[in-house]
Amino acid sequence: MRKLLLFLPLFFIGCTISQKITYKTDDLAADKSVTPIPVVVDVRIFTDNRDSFEANSVLFSNPHQMRLDGKQMCINSEKHYKKDTVVNQFSRILVDHFNKARLFEMSLYDQSRFSDYYMTGTLNSFYAQQEYSTGAAVGASFGLVGALATSGIKTPGKIIIDVSDLKLFRKDGTLVKDFGSFYKEYVDEFKVDAYCWCAFWNANLMLKDFNTFLIEKIRNDMEGVALE
Repeated sequence: MRKLLLFLPLFFIGCTISQKITYKTDDLAADKSVTPIPVVVDVRIFTDNRDSFEANSVLFSNPHQMRLDGKQMCINSEKHYKKDTVVNQFSRILVDHFNKARLFEMSLYDQSRFSDYYMTGTLNSFYAQQEYSTGAAVGASFGLVGALATSGIKTPGKIIIDVSDLKLFRKDGTLVKDFGSFYKEYVDEFKVDAYCWCAFWNANLMLKDFNTFLIEKIRNDMEGVALE
């Protein structure tokens, strides 16, 4: 019976379901007392450097459910970011978060003609892995759906997000501020689903946390920086 359960989701591995890098931003609106940095910033699409790191290679060559280190794992496989590239989506949600948090007067997504400043960065890792839950599969096999099938179930996982070379420039190319690198590794028990899409969803949730702290770093680093 156990072997059968392990392969229940395999019917879904070949599906063309496309995942998105996104999260709700409605709860991120900053208090009106927050003073934005008084510039309009064009956030350029990040450079994708993920394939330079061996640890990321599993994402580019495997389906979203696979055997890893002797265990069935869910991963945020590249195969399911089909409608847009990872760096495009990563950069776009960062702009949305910047605007909700009122980091700058306005942040734009890859629209340099409307701004006097621009920001660049490199994405080194957007990696999620999580143990597959046979319990969730059991619930689904008995006809339970959604929250009923996965109620209270969590499995160990790891999510790594890493950006570097985060820099702010004036439109003429003059460097205003080099923010350096920002890295976070989340090791925890994460919620599951019956079909192993949880790695994508949990990566998005941790990205929301990552970007929240990244914004505070930028805000703090910009204190005292001269702007024209």
